[in-house]
Amino acid sequence: MSVPEDIRQCVVFVGLKSGQKLWFKGTAFTVSVPAESIQGGRFGYLITAKHVALRLEGEDSFIRVNTRDGKSAVLSTGNLRWWYHPTDESVDVAVTPWSPPDIVECRTFPTRMFLSDEIIQRESIGAGDEVFIIGLFAHLGGSARNIPIVRTGNVAMIADERVPTSLGLIDAYLIEARSIGGLSGSPVFVWSTGVGGLHNRIYLLGLVHGHWDIPLAKKNDLIAVDADPSGAVNMGIAIVVPAKKILEVINQPELVAMRRKTERRD
Repeated sequence: MSVPEDIRQCVVFVGLKSGQKLWFKGTAFTVSVPAESIQGGRFGYLITAKHVALRLEGEDSFIRVNTRDGKSAVLSTGNLRWWYHPTDESVDVAVTPWSPPDIVECRTFPTRMFLSDEIIQRESIGAGDEVFIIGLFAHLGGSARNIPIVRTGNVAMIADERVPTSLGLIDAYLIEARSIGGLSGSPVFVWSTGVGGLHNRIYLLGLVHGHWDIPLAKKNDLIAVDADPSGAVNMGIAIVVPAKKILEVINQPELVAMRRKTERRD
């Protein structure tokens, strides 16, 4: 199946600047939350992995976006504040309110596309279902414009228990797809054909946390969240932070209060 162009346009690249050099560190993507009291109103958010956002804090960081004139622009993130999960430090999610300039060519997708436990049960989504990742290929991100890569795979496991990672035990899905340097923070989508194959829908499964490696000199497995360490073998199993954990960050009390304050002012 081909990936819809509007979904491919939801990602931007994030990184650090050193002089005139841009160092891409990961991927972010944009979503919208519906307003509670304004018909048709919505609030935009930029989403990435927490471990990516922490690298950007206090540094000369940037977001590179595509623009409507067929080029790209580099936006400073020096004044951006990232919000993390309010109660669970192990959740590898960072969000920030996002209202890009009109010149930016970037699509957002609504939170109603987020996969929930109810949808998983209703549509029997599980091991074997097709998934795809959209994000930065660190070796070829594009010179004039962002060129996101698409990687495909399958759901490998929707575990009934937390998964061990470098951040500790976390709620996560496992997918059969290689996570490589630059894909941290990328959105992961799942195709659902529904019970009996009656429809074809796309849901946000979550975001890329990292992958499992097998160090050649050690017996124990290692969790990696960025580029493959030298001498290690990527097992081809990526760890995905569930969409519901992203929603918990977006709907934390402070951000909900900010949205309601804006609605009252409007």
